[in-house]
Amino acid sequence: MKKIIFVCLLLPVLSHAAPVTLILTNGDRLQGDLLERNQETLTIKHQLLGEMSINTNTVSEIKTDYEALAQQTPTDDTPAIEPADIAKAEPEDNGLLGTGWLANWERRFDLGLAGSRGKSDSSQVNVAFNADLATEKTRISSRTAYYYAKSEEETSDNSFFSSINRDWLRPSIPWFHFAGGRLDVDRFKDYDYRVNANGGFGYEFSNTEDWLFVGRTGVGFNKTFGGERQEFTPEGLLGLETRWRINDAQRVSLANTFYPSFDSFDAYRNLTTFDWILDLDERAGVALKVGMTNEYDTETEDEISKNDFKYTLSLSWSL
Repeated sequence: MKKIIFVCLLLPVLSHAAPVTLILTNGDRLQGDLLERNQETLTIKHQLLGEMSINTNTVSEIKTDYEALAQQTPTDDTPAIEPADIAKAEPEDNGLLGTGWLANWERRFDLGLAGSRGKSDSSQVNVAFNADLATEKTRISSRTAYYYAKSEEETSDNSFFSSINRDWLRPSIPWFHFAGGRLDVDRFKDYDYRVNANGGFGYEFSNTEDWLFVGRTGVGFNKTFGGERQEFTPEGLLGLETRWRINDAQRVSLANTFYPSFDSFDAYRNLTTFDWILDLDERAGVALKVGMTNEYDTETEDEISKNDFKYTLSLSWSL
């Protein structure tokens, strides 16, 4: 941070090329004086190769030689370098698997496998796809996951869900409004399918690069189909959500949402989720993810547990 402040204060008074090291996406390094930078190319003067123009998509990082920069004497015939010229160069996002779909979203695929053989045989698999978008005026979070577990030749879990939530932000104030929905399919519930949707207002208690903490309140409904429950239930929504980047390699997220029923005073649902992600290889986009979810539903039939707890240990890839 001190180096960044130093360069930002020093560069406006200099009018010459800045000595830099370019780290390319293939791991190679090039040293020279940064002469010019635009959205498409970087131009440097190499000691042996002379002036070179390099596509910004092939550059992963630009490092400035601060000591050499401080020792240079300004001249009148060299171009000025703006502070933005030493910023980290970000490759263009071509979307999911290069298709252009979900470009500029954060996209991750999770895969978890577990099993044991011996006195007892068990197996478990979970797959998930998450996509998030954050701009000045919009925040979108999409989650899709499938869980399967088997023990002693008996299936104990076979469930799927897909959810999406969108926040419409107001940059000048912490208030925002939102809308969301979710589809659940579960073989071991007292329903076959459940759809719920909601909307309301939220408040950002904190929204920084490292910490997001928001509260939500609203109204909605859930509708169950098939099985022993085929009900339409209007319900409220009270929720808290936080995301914290602990450091460059670790981040956690925690959310708890309470859905009180408008049909019965003592009926409600409560959904809690927790994720911890540890980056294993930033260049390859590989991370270790530990996840836990629990839904408590007072209206679940007596022969089925009112708690639906799931835990996962997965490898996660950026797509």
